[in-house]
Amino acid sequence: MKSQPIKETPKDLLPLSIMYVEDEGVILRSINTMMERKIKDVYIATNGEIGLKVFKKHKPQIVVTDIKMPVMNGLEMIEKIKEIEPSTKFIVVSAYGEINYFIKAIELGVQGFILKPVNVNQLMGIIRELGNGILLQQEIERKEEERKKSAKALQEQKAYFEHLFESSPEAVVVASNDGKILQINCKFSEMFGYAEEEAIGKALDELVAADDLLNEATEYTKQVADGKDIRLETKRKTKSGKLLDVSILGTPIIIEGQQVAVYGIYRDITDRKRAEDELKASYERLRKLIEDTVNVLANVVELRDPYTAGHQHNVAQLGVAIAEEMKFSPDMIEGIRIGGTMHDIGKIKVPIRVLNKSEMLTDKEWEQIKNHPTVGYELLKDLDFPWQVAKMVQQHHERFNGSGYPNGLKNGEILMEARILAVADVIEAMANDRPYRQSLGLEIALEEIEDNKGILYDPDVVESAVRILKNGSFVFDKKHNE
Repeated sequence: MKSQPIKETPKDLLPLSIMYVEDEGVILRSINTMMERKIKDVYIATNGEIGLKVFKKHKPQIVVTDIKMPVMNGLEMIEKIKEIEPSTKFIVVSAYGEINYFIKAIELGVQGFILKPVNVNQLMGIIRELGNGILLQQEIERKEEERKKSAKALQEQKAYFEHLFESSPEAVVVASNDGKILQINCKFSEMFGYAEEEAIGKALDELVAADDLLNEATEYTKQVADGKDIRLETKRKTKSGKLLDVSILGTPIIIEGQQVAVYGIYRDITDRKRAEDELKASYERLRKLIEDTVNVLANVVELRDPYTAGHQHNVAQLGVAIAEEMKFSPDMIEGIRIGGTMHDIGKIKVPIRVLNKSEMLTDKEWEQIKNHPTVGYELLKDLDFPWQVAKMVQQHHERFNGSGYPNGLKNGEILMEARILAVADVIEAMANDRPYRQSLGLEIALEEIEDNKGILYDPDVVESAVRILKNGSFVFDKKHNE
């Protein structure tokens, strides 16, 4: 949707088009109002699906998006937009609770990141930085076309490029095809510490690449000399020997079909890299805390019921192996491992005498056993896991045809994670001793799930489980009572 225009003259507005995607209305209206005062064309959307439609219609140059949104999240939208228009620039608004999404955004090549609550000055700084690059590229293309028309246009272009070159907020260098420096701008001198007379004529790679990165730098310089555009993030050294985290864009300069030189743009990303490292460290601490908490909860159950100690571990292990065979994402697989490790947490409310009873259970005792998925759900539902752990625990005894418990869910109503854990749980339980019987063996367990494929158990899950157990690629590494 198009935001309502603010009454300002065009000369006051950045000549850019931008889309802001945010599902929280207050934040959306606030940021939208700010951007309308500064940017020529502003579009807004309340989730990724709407954002994709707006993009297809208006093709904004920059997209600012939240990550977690209903219908389609920001990262899914980015992937689809990049398929439509790869040159689009993206800024992701993230929170510390969205670390795994943040890392995915880095992998997608997002150009800018900003943490919630949004600092509008910081946001506009990133937008201006990206906008400078967009406008610079637009002007290069436009001026190149004019250069072909007349000698006068060529002179005007030369003067214009010199102005852009010197006034660029990025460190820019022009080099010959063999890597010798022809010209540097003021920002290059400022970033790397070399005066113009110290740099001109020197080999660019030898000047700014540390010894252990010289081969890397030489290879990329060769690629640009061969007519390729390159983009990378790496480290480069200053005159004093200090290492900087930089992003580098290298592009050949083509005049009348001939490559006459190359230019490189360097951006200091040291602060961004430091922030990324801090976020990754925070994520690792959070992951370790989650894992320790899960193990404590799992051990509580197994301490009360030592006869089946190791069962939850084995179910988690097999569930992960099945999910890997089905080619699910690493994030989903980690959620299955967590859910499987404490899928029986609800048994903490079942009396020990019932858990360890070797005789047939009474109706009342059976109802106590059947209640453990609900108890587990109630224990876990308020914990802020990055995965639907509580629902996995609640649904691991549901069955594909709706005959399971506690809610009689069927087919697609059951989480895929829970469908995987259901199969893993049955196989593990039948293949090991129980209080009321000895192990039935893996062969009988596989017969059970194959006979009930598409009836009690998801057929795709069954096929994957049977495949890894029959070909020997999976073996339980923990026996009960260990």
